[in-house]
Amino acid sequence: MGMDVYGNSGNYFRANIWGWHPLWSFVEDRHPDLADKVEYGHSNDGDGLDGADAGRLAQLLREDIASGQAQAYASERDASLAQLPDEICWLCSGTGVRTDAIGKQAGMPERERQDEQGNTHVGWCNGCDGKGQLRPHDTHYYLRVADIEEFADFLAESDGFRIC
Repeated sequence: MGMDVYGNSGNYFRANIWGWHPLWSFVEDRHPDLADKVEYGHSNDGDGLDGADAGRLAQLLREDIASGQAQAYASERDASLAQLPDEICWLCSGTGVRTDAIGKQAGMPERERQDEQGNTHVGWCNGCDGKGQLRPHDTHYYLRVADIEEFADFLAESDGFRIC
């Protein structure tokens, strides 16, 4: 699933759902005066900015990149996410073995697996690879400076945009 952003000039920007939300959150955090004009920035309801505001946002994002603010924000975000503790796997309730109807149908309770030390265990969970824990959902979302730059380039040429 992704977010399709259409420029009024006919150009196009696409980000998958894992990249769009952190990108738009960056815009909200760094430039709330412009982000607040987009009521539905995290959905594909057709909301967006006019040409003047899109051009201004492009300029501001490029300044964020040039000043190192974009990289600092992304690095801080990554460091914060890295500190989050693992969570109990919701598919196996932390046992490492998926025993619900789908797990049983797929033979997961009988599947042999090896742990990091090479020990063999019976039973597996496809959600956590038999570990019983998962990284928090938020850690699957990413923010890359290259994506901010690509979005800024899109904005500069867009003459306004809508998120669909």
